[in-house]
Amino acid sequence: MKILFDTNVILDVLLEREPFFKASSQVLGYAELNKIDGWICGTTVTTIHYLLAKALTRQKAEEHLRSLFKIFHISTINSIVLEDALADNFKDYEDAVIYHSAVHANVAAILTRNQKDFQQSKLPVYSPIEFLKAIESLG
Repeated sequence: MKILFDTNVILDVLLEREPFFKASSQVLGYAELNKIDGWICGTTVTTIHYLLAKALTRQKAEEHLRSLFKIFHISTINSIVLEDALADNFKDYEDAVIYHSAVHANVAAILTRNQKDFQQSKLPVYSPIEFLKAIESLG
């Protein structure tokens, strides 16, 4: 199952942000163990590098990115994705880009802590806690 992780879920893990760390870390573990096919948007990579370099160091940010590249596929950002995002009804352009990048990558769902940001989504949108409950109910 292909799942696109929103930037906030990844940052919750890398920065150990409470009270979100545990659930986000568990879901990331599913991607790390290849129990799900984890994806992140290309914009997530640049945002994470910028924020981690400020919060930690540039070296730590680069180490974290290298680890993420081993776990996640990167969904494409191209002119079609960017134009589709502009034409959509999302309040925030960055969220629209993440959404359309997910659509073009043919993911099954989006994982985010800010579900309200994806109200226009035609894909299922889960919080980490909701996703864990759904996975556990399957088996």
